[in-house]
Amino acid sequence: MGPRSTKFRRTIWIALLMMTVILLAWAQLAGNQDGWARPGSLVENLLSLLAFGLISLATARLLADGQLKHPLAYRVAFLAAILIGLVLVIAGANPAGLLGWRAAPGIILGAFFGSFIASNQAIHWWENNAPPSPQVEEKVLALHQRFMDPPVGKKLGKRLFDIFFSTLALLLSLPVWLLVVLLIWWEDPGPILFVKNSVGMGGKNFKQFKFRSMILHAEKDTGPISGYENDERVLWFGRFLRKTALDEVPQLINILLGDMSTVGPRPQRTVLVHGYLHALPVYARRHRVRPGLAGLAQVVDAYDISPEDKLAWDLLYIEKSNLWLDLKLLLSAFYLVFALRWLREPHPELRIRRLLKVDKSQAQDFLNSAQKPDNS
Repeated sequence: MGPRSTKFRRTIWIALLMMTVILLAWAQLAGNQDGWARPGSLVENLLSLLAFGLISLATARLLADGQLKHPLAYRVAFLAAILIGLVLVIAGANPAGLLGWRAAPGIILGAFFGSFIASNQAIHWWENNAPPSPQVEEKVLALHQRFMDPPVGKKLGKRLFDIFFSTLALLLSLPVWLLVVLLIWWEDPGPILFVKNSVGMGGKNFKQFKFRSMILHAEKDTGPISGYENDERVLWFGRFLRKTALDEVPQLINILLGDMSTVGPRPQRTVLVHGYLHALPVYARRHRVRPGLAGLAQVVDAYDISPEDKLAWDLLYIEKSNLWLDLKLLLSAFYLVFALRWLREPHPELRIRRLLKVDKSQAQDFLNSAQKPDNS
């Protein structure tokens, strides 16, 4: 983009910023004589949301085009819009002024959404991580068709439970979404959602949604790798998201869409599964069922276990799968995340094994059976 285009764009943003502030100041000082925007009303908050969204958006675009770059430009624009709102509220001595203290939610949300839109226009709306090439997708699917065995029949009761659970959880978690989005964005302005290209039922690639818990482009230098404990690429707030599993909340959308189930083997990235299948072809058998938000391997073993260990637990789950086991696994996942992980117990997953009455030898037996020549 040439210098003339940049200058013209900056002129437009300056004009929009000045016009919005002047109109707000005039409305605040002139007063709301007709009472069409009562203090604290929906109209007042919507006007605040729109006006301060425009102020924040214009300020962020101007700063990002100038000396301040990512991420400071967007944080400063957010705070500047709130400061302008505070000045207007305090300066508006007229009790009939358009903006009062009850407009604060609209001012803050508008300031956030304006800077949020500006940062995502510049950096992208979500981070689509390690999308597999068409050739890799085809190869993974072909290996599944060769080694997987027929998928487990779809169970109506399980699907109905998935729909009920994901719908209810999405509704209840909406306030959490807003808080998490704000805190991720403040620490590292940019995409909030992380799209993980993973293998679903039957070996097909699907887009698995997560809250972004790492710095942007975390795998730029390493390429796709599995996560590990004490990963230095994880954001400060991202560590809390991971410890509480709140980064997994967007997968409720995947469950509602039918890409995932509430309980099942945890999804693994397609580019990594492509490598696993060459060394361990029976890895395909874990995809005879839908991947899950909660999984057996996730709650009964360490975070960074080997693909062989994950497969062993997954095969055990598939063999014993029923609605009662799913309920126990779901409750165990909540117990692990919100209770056991906060204790100083070195291996909390061992307590879950005792509760579920499973052990590693059982899982290993299923893996050994799957690896016999007549089964592979």
